[in-house]
Amino acid sequence: MVSYSRILLAVPHRWANEETIRHAVEVARAHNAHLTLFGVVEAVEKEYESWLTTKLPEDLEKSMRDKQTAALQQRVDAIKPEYANVDAAVAQGIPFVEIIKQVQRGAYDLLIVDAVSTKPTRKRFMGSTTKHVLRKCPCAVMCLRGNDKPARVLAAVDVFASTPDSQALNLKVLAHADALAKKEGAKLHVVYAQQPIGEPMLSSWGIGSADMLDGMEADLIANADSKLLKLVEDVCGSPKGIVLQTLLGNPRDAVPSYVQEQDIDLIAMGTVCRTGIKGFLIGNTAESILSEVECSVLALKPDGFVSTVE
Repeated sequence: MVSYSRILLAVPHRWANEETIRHAVEVARAHNAHLTLFGVVEAVEKEYESWLTTKLPEDLEKSMRDKQTAALQQRVDAIKPEYANVDAAVAQGIPFVEIIKQVQRGAYDLLIVDAVSTKPTRKRFMGSTTKHVLRKCPCAVMCLRGNDKPARVLAAVDVFASTPDSQALNLKVLAHADALAKKEGAKLHVVYAQQPIGEPMLSSWGIGSADMLDGMEADLIANADSKLLKLVEDVCGSPKGIVLQTLLGNPRDAVPSYVQEQDIDLIAMGTVCRTGIKGFLIGNTAESILSEVECSVLALKPDGFVSTVE
C-alpha cells in the first residue's frame, strides 16, 4: 500500500497559490502525514549590491527571510485548527539545492512543487528549479499544474524493462498511480509506448519486406499487450475498470499525444535512464515527455537513488 508520512510543499517566494496549499493539506490529511510549507529566499546577486543605498546585502536578505517566515507561519496558523500536523521552514540559497537539502534533512517521502502557471498561454512548466528537482530529488515529486481533483490518471511504464531496478520502478509507478486513482475516484490508464522498428532498420538487417515489418510490429504489440496485462494484474489485482493501451510510436511524441487526446489530469512515470552517472536519473525521453505535457506529474525514482546534492 502506498503511503506518505512526511510531505514537503515548496512554496514560491513571491507568490503562493492558496489552492495548492489547500491541495497539499488534503494529501497530508489522506495519509495522516506531517506537512511542511517550505520557502527559499535567494541571495542578493553581486551586480545588484551597488544599487542598495539603505541596507547592506546581508540585512536585506535577513529582512526577506523574516518576511517569508512570517508569511508562511501565518498560513500554518490558519491551517492548524483543521489540521494540526503542519509547520513551516525557510532557507536561503539556490532554490532547488535548498529544497533537496530540506528533503534529505527531514526524510520527506513526497515533495509537492507548485507548477501552476499564472499565464494561460504558457504550456510548458519545465523551468530551471522544476527540472533540477525532478532530476536530483531522491523522493517522489508531484508537480501540480492544477488543483482540481484528477478525473483521469495515467501510469507510463516500460513493459520490456530488462533490469531488476527498472522492473521494480515499473511496479512502483503503477502502485502509486493506482493508489492515487483509487483515492481520487479517477479513471486509471496504463500506457506503454513502443518505438516502431522502421524500414531503414530492417534494411540494415537485410530484411526488406513491408509485410514482414507489419507482422513483426503486430507480434511486438501483442507481446507488449500481454506484458501490460500481467503487470496490471500483479499490481492492481484485476484490469477491471482500467484502460490498458500499447501505443506504436516514439514515446516522446506518443505519450504526450495520448495525454492530450484522453484529457489526462496527471501522469505518473519513472524518471530513469541508463547513463550510469550518479544522480543524473532523468533521461532524455522522460524529460521530453515531461516538458510537453500540460497536466500534473508524479515523478518517481528507483529505490536507493542517491542525489548529487549533499
